[in-house]
Amino acid sequence: MSRLPSNATLEIDRLDALLHRALVFNHIDDAVIVMTTEGVISDWNAGAERIFGWLREEVLGATPEILLDPADAPALLRRLLETVQSEGKWADVFAFVRKDGTTGRCGAVSVPLLDGAGEMLGILSVQTEVVDEEAVAPTKVVEPVSAGVPAASLTDERFLLRALIDAVPDPIFCKDREGRYLVSNLADQHAFASRGDEHIGKTVFEIPGLDKFAAQYHADDMRVIRTGTPVINREEPFERPDGTPGWFLTSKFPIRDAAGEIIGLAGIARDITEMKRATEELQEARKRLADHVENSPLAVIEWDPEFRVIRWAGQSTAIFGWSAEEAIGKTFSDWAFVHPDDQAKVKEIGVRLTDGRDHRNVSQNRNLTKAGRVLHCVWQNSVLHDNAGRTTSILSLVQDITDRVAAEQTGRKTAVERRLLERKLQESQKLESLGVLAGGIAHDFNNLLTGVLGNASLARMDLPAESPVQPYLSQIEVSATRAADLCKQMLAYSGKGQFVVKNLDLNALIVDTTRLLEVSISKRAVLKFHLADGLPVVLGDATQLRQVIMNLVINASEAVGDKSGFISITSGMTRADRAYLAGSFFAPDLPEGDYVFLEVADNGGGMSQEILAKIFDPFFTTKFTGRGLGLAAVLGIVRGHKGALKVFSEESWGTTFKILLPCAEGVPEAMIEQTTGSAGWRGEGQVLVVDDEETVRVTTARMIEACGFTTRLAPDGREGVEEFRAANGDFALVVLDLTMPHMDGEEAFRAIRDLKPDARVLLMSGFNEQEAITRFAGKGLAGFLQKPFAFPALREKLQEIMA
Repeated sequence: MSRLPSNATLEIDRLDALLHRALVFNHIDDAVIVMTTEGVISDWNAGAERIFGWLREEVLGATPEILLDPADAPALLRRLLETVQSEGKWADVFAFVRKDGTTGRCGAVSVPLLDGAGEMLGILSVQTEVVDEEAVAPTKVVEPVSAGVPAASLTDERFLLRALIDAVPDPIFCKDREGRYLVSNLADQHAFASRGDEHIGKTVFEIPGLDKFAAQYHADDMRVIRTGTPVINREEPFERPDGTPGWFLTSKFPIRDAAGEIIGLAGIARDITEMKRATEELQEARKRLADHVENSPLAVIEWDPEFRVIRWAGQSTAIFGWSAEEAIGKTFSDWAFVHPDDQAKVKEIGVRLTDGRDHRNVSQNRNLTKAGRVLHCVWQNSVLHDNAGRTTSILSLVQDITDRVAAEQTGRKTAVERRLLERKLQESQKLESLGVLAGGIAHDFNNLLTGVLGNASLARMDLPAESPVQPYLSQIEVSATRAADLCKQMLAYSGKGQFVVKNLDLNALIVDTTRLLEVSISKRAVLKFHLADGLPVVLGDATQLRQVIMNLVINASEAVGDKSGFISITSGMTRADRAYLAGSFFAPDLPEGDYVFLEVADNGGGMSQEILAKIFDPFFTTKFTGRGLGLAAVLGIVRGHKGALKVFSEESWGTTFKILLPCAEGVPEAMIEQTTGSAGWRGEGQVLVVDDEETVRVTTARMIEACGFTTRLAPDGREGVEEFRAANGDFALVVLDLTMPHMDGEEAFRAIRDLKPDARVLLMSGFNEQEAITRFAGKGLAGFLQKPFAFPALREKLQEIMA
């Protein structure tokens, strides 16, 4: 470090005394350096301390060589001194070295300091730290003060102060107590394209570019003058000469006289328009980036070099469960975040990132959520550096692939598991096919039985009660009724066995059914009831559900056999999810939700897995043969009610059947209809009978005629409509089969109602009433008659319709 020659001490003291009276000296953000003509530093403002790192006391008496590369310093300082002395100014961009050894670049403007006689007393240098060299090209040239200025017009002190403030590239001004301009430097004049002292004596209300915002400026001025409190770094708007908006960052502070009285104010401003625009763009970019991060489909986690969480964004909370407040500041070891079996692997990954071996890597490992759930995650880790190449943080983008891993594991099922799935599918398809076959057979048998029952009823009516034929006809009716019951079981097995659907109280149905069974079950079996109160109603057919209860209780009784045991009947409500329903028999598509359940359990002999796999096959039994459809019908009835069936059984420990039925809304309805038919009732008028089965068509017509009506017959829907049209709809009633060729009952019904909107139609079908009601809902159907039917049932329905 070069030191001041002893013979220059007097000159330094003189410059120091002059320049320290300049009120703006330490309020300028740029570096302001005052040197002697030999290049020795005589003063150094706060801006220079901030930029270069040296305190004023440390540099006084040194030369600017302390700021330069030792190899370049002598030549650069010599060029500066010579240029200022010969040309009156020196402007350049140079590299500098801070006190801490870091480097930077400055744009500098240096001018001579002259006394009133034009003799150079020293050098004033204003230096601005820059990054972009183009941004520091001098925008104004500060000329040295002419030596021809008369010494009487200016004192040395005022002259040096003016040279200082005109050398500063930021606007500097002074105002009196009324806010009138006293001083305006070259930068201030340049900002508003004014010349010379145009601002002097004016207020902000009179200066173009400031007048639009004058009220705000003036209020700040008066506050400084009134209170003596400076205004520091206030953002203030202005308008450029070309009309574009701009912004100043302004500081104002009071000027006091020797007695301490405030006589005005001084201010310095910096044009921050481009910086403010760049800052706003940066803030907008940061906001967009933050939005992208927060809305990322991945978890975004940032760690410091010690692997403490410093950012927890994106889907981090959604995936792992911890909030940002809970996670930030924690390390891997602070909370259960990594699966214990993967901790060694994760630690090695972290070490490789922090010691420089890896700048980025991808890994798959297991993590734990806040709730303890195990996740499979893919981690993409990248090391972030600062400008000096030091590691600042590690950024992790995390994707939850648990579902994908589970799917891959499922896809790797063994051949045995796949065969089991295929077997279950085959069994389901087999039962579905048998169901379709059973339904079709039941429909055709119902048509045949309608003829048998109808003709037997008519024959019994025509014969006297004491006729020897009566017992035979009665036996025919009994056999036909038993055959009709078998058809109902076949329909139940096919899932089409709901006939009279109502809102039912399951508990009432259980009590009513078991009361009839108490005399039929084993005397050694004790019935135990556990019926929950307040159950929702279920939508179902009381007769079919009663059949389910009877079959299950009788099966349980036979399982108990001759030993002492129990039969437990339980009801309640449960919430069934997808996993629970998946374990039911043939119920893959049932929705999750609330179900009312019926559970029948016994402590009998139980079943092996081989027998359990066959219990729903038609006509399969472990007892004697000829037992009917049994549990196959139970399963069909449950399926027809959109329910589920689960079975739990173990040899020597007993069996439990659990039926799930969907909850319905409403109140229970009566389970048994009260009939009011009269055996002697007769009607009148013509009835059109339409059915493709001749036996059914003829027998039905005979029974209708026996009630006092006349009949016309049609073999299918199309001819039935033609008969109706030919008679101009003059029929008291149309009896219409649902399933026919050419034109089915639904199409024929629509055509008849088109011809006569108030025509009364009674529908017949071998399928269930619920299907018919659904298809004809709101269309004015007069009634429904289930095949097969006997004469009394037909007469009762006719009386109901014609009443």
